[in-house]
Amino acid sequence: MILHQAVPPDAPPDEQDVLEQVGAVEAALIEAGWRTRRIAATLDLAAVARALAADPPDLAVNLVESLPVGRAMGVMAPAAAALLEALGLPFTGNGSAALALTADKLATKRVLRAAAIPTPDWIEGEGEVRGPLIVKHATEHASFALGPDSVVADAAAARALIAARRDRHGGRWFAEAFIDGREFNLSALDDGAGGCLVLPAAEQVFDPRWPEGRPRIVDWASKWDPADPIYPYAMRSFALGENDAPLVARMAALVRRVWQVCGLAGYARVDLRVDRSGTPWVLEVNANPCLTPGMGLAATAEQAGLGFRTLMERIVAAARACPAGPSPAPPHPRPRRAAVASAWRSALGPADPQRIAALCAAAGVFTAAEIAVARELAEDRLAHGAASSYRFLLADSDAGELLGYACYGPTPCTESAWDLYWIVVHPGAQGAGIGRSLLERVAATVRAEGGTALYAETAGKPAYAPTRAFYARNGFAAVATVPDFYAPGDAKLILRRGLD
Repeated sequence: MILHQAVPPDAPPDEQDVLEQVGAVEAALIEAGWRTRRIAATLDLAAVARALAADPPDLAVNLVESLPVGRAMGVMAPAAAALLEALGLPFTGNGSAALALTADKLATKRVLRAAAIPTPDWIEGEGEVRGPLIVKHATEHASFALGPDSVVADAAAARALIAARRDRHGGRWFAEAFIDGREFNLSALDDGAGGCLVLPAAEQVFDPRWPEGRPRIVDWASKWDPADPIYPYAMRSFALGENDAPLVARMAALVRRVWQVCGLAGYARVDLRVDRSGTPWVLEVNANPCLTPGMGLAATAEQAGLGFRTLMERIVAAARACPAGPSPAPPHPRPRRAAVASAWRSALGPADPQRIAALCAAAGVFTAAEIAVARELAEDRLAHGAASSYRFLLADSDAGELLGYACYGPTPCTESAWDLYWIVVHPGAQGAGIGRSLLERVAATVRAEGGTALYAETAGKPAYAPTRAFYARNGFAAVATVPDFYAPGDAKLILRRGLD
């Protein structure tokens, strides 16, 4: 069972990222042989508890990063882990105590300072710390409210900005000494022996074109807003030189100390800055970092030779009291953008329903119920053969990977209309023309059987904008809109492509 916070359709990109993460994690678990379902958590944890009690999972994958209370987002996230602990369910990642500690940056800094782990000096109200300083929210992550104005000259300016931020956003704020130097992220995995495996260091490199006078920090806009002019200029790099080896070793030792002092388990990320003298300072500890492929922890795991599915298998294996799961299947490499479909087939094999479900989960936009339907249609075709109403076209790579598929069939009670039920391409294989080839091959088959029109339905929410654009590029036009069909504010669009 994958537990994540509910994400509204109009959520900002740093929250929408949760759904991409959920889809990728679910795809990896399905490929490894697990049957999955999702639960979207809100503050109504009693409802989550009832759902878990009604159908207890063998394992919970805890991806809850926030549970909003008014304007606050992150402070209640540990409650999800506390619920799983209370129910006695095994789950991935950190326990509620470690999550609660690290969710509060000030509490974390006090623990680090007590353990003699270097962390920058700070002020919460009165007091003096030599500038420059950077103003942060105490309990929000994902660079919340960080901007070019967050770095100030002195303590007086910091106190003024803290007051302004509190008035605008609420919550607790503080200022810490700004380390004007190099920035690193080091991730770690549970080693199964009470310690951790520290993954390769990732450096945040600031492009030489970085605007003069703008602080060299990964603020909210540079991280989440593609329209911001510096968005392309904050880059992750693993290209560290031989001279950096002693520094990396020193930072890795700090991460291992942080792991012990903060009581971490499962996986975590530690953010550090290195000052001009070469001294590393621990800024923050993220005990529930994002697992989206190609990002953060997953990217550093790849540098260590751990593909995403292998990473998830390690995380599952480290879960508290994790029961024996299914035997892992052979490694299934994630398709790359250059992937080419070398085989096209319409016949389904016994493994295809699960592979189709994994593909849909990897897309990151489908709900658990929708993924279950995709699986069921494939199972119907396997069970009934030509008597089934559903036809399939699958695109495989030369390595046997399922890169994409389409499900279609004649529309009941019509003379020549056909429905395109599903067309999905793995995110890692998009941009290679597979989706267009699937569509054109389906259209040719339908036309040869006397079909005159192909209909498709899609959602109106923002996450489906690329899907709507794909249909528009390939000859579909919207012929009807049903408001609030899937959910309030989420319309159903009916699209048509003529085949005459």
